[in-house]
Amino acid sequence: MKIGFIGFGNMAQAIATGLIESQLTDPADLIFSNRTESKRTVLETQFNIKGTLHNQEVWDQSDLIILGVKPHQVEEVLTKIDKTHCPYVISVAAGVTNKQLTAYLPESNFIRTMPNLNAQVGEGITAIIENLSVKKELLEQAKKIFESVGKVVELPESQMGPFIAIAGSSPALVFMFIDTLARAAVKYGISKDKATEIAAQAVLGSAKTVIDSSQSPWNLIDQVSSPGGITVDGILSLLQNDFSMSIIQSVDAMVEKNNQLSE
Repeated sequence: MKIGFIGFGNMAQAIATGLIESQLTDPADLIFSNRTESKRTVLETQFNIKGTLHNQEVWDQSDLIILGVKPHQVEEVLTKIDKTHCPYVISVAAGVTNKQLTAYLPESNFIRTMPNLNAQVGEGITAIIENLSVKKELLEQAKKIFESVGKVVELPESQMGPFIAIAGSSPALVFMFIDTLARAAVKYGISKDKATEIAAQAVLGSAKTVIDSSQSPWNLIDQVSSPGGITVDGILSLLQNDFSMSIIQSVDAMVEKNNQLSE
């Protein structure tokens, strides 16, 4: 299968890397477009795949398109393309709904997805948005592609707001948490670089523990919290300062913002 990337930013590059490293496709079967000649040349060398300045060339040569342009560019890009040839399309353009995509594409030929930043390190989580009309072949292909850069969940479009909050945007919250832990350790004499490494590894290991465990996160908290111990005082301090409510309010704010943008 020939796979083309219209728009070849960070997310598209992560997907291309996942496809190549997982041996789902050969680099010779990939093609991308980029409007800047100098950047196209650099990317061709970096990824060892063919590049072009023209979206139409990518469209015509591909069986499947990864649509990775910025959301405000989708209309311009899709209206300018001659669609005599009709490849499958996987959209990773945040905020562009199924309804909006049907204005330019046959409903059975596209899937809307939402990968997150961590796909860049092969640990992403991607939502595949339900489309009852989509061809089963495309759905299975989309799952394979995004499993090459992490995990996949299928969700109705009505749940995109909370997904964006707890997956798409949450890396920023986690980065903030790691940085805050590190800054707290600097107060006690650990260098910022070393403290950041320690905190990041602790968060990485904690996430893997949750995923690998059959227990709830709160039960795992109990395992770390010895009666009368250090961790208990830390947990109680967070509870007294409404840590949980602050996170919930942050998610609420992001869901509300997504709803506003989707109107």
